[in-house]
Amino acid sequence: AAAQQAAAAAAAASAASQVAYGGTTDGAVIFDNLCAGCHKSGAGGAPTMVASAWGARIAQGKDTLHKHAIEGFTGAAGVMPAKGGNPALTDEQVIATVDWMIGNLK
Repeated sequence: AAAQQAAAAAAAASAASQVAYGGTTDGAVIFDNLCAGCHKSGAGGAPTMVASAWGARIAQGKDTLHKHAIEGFTGAAGVMPAKGGNPALTDEQVIATVDWMIGNLK
């Protein structure tokens, strides 16, 4: 029984390690570890964390923002790679991060 419990715990730990950032849905953690590289500097045409850069995007609605962040998007101003270039992120993690970003614009 102890061996089975140990094996189950190891399997659970392995599965968790395959999901980005331990599966957290804390948008701040994911932003700081992945998204900030482009969204703080504007690299690749990414909108920075100022409200004026997001007005037209937000006007399209959160569903569109979520879709573009999950699936990727190429626009006139730049490119958003699917899941920020990290396929280990879950859709829920991406949505939580987009929502955090919108809520923390300056």
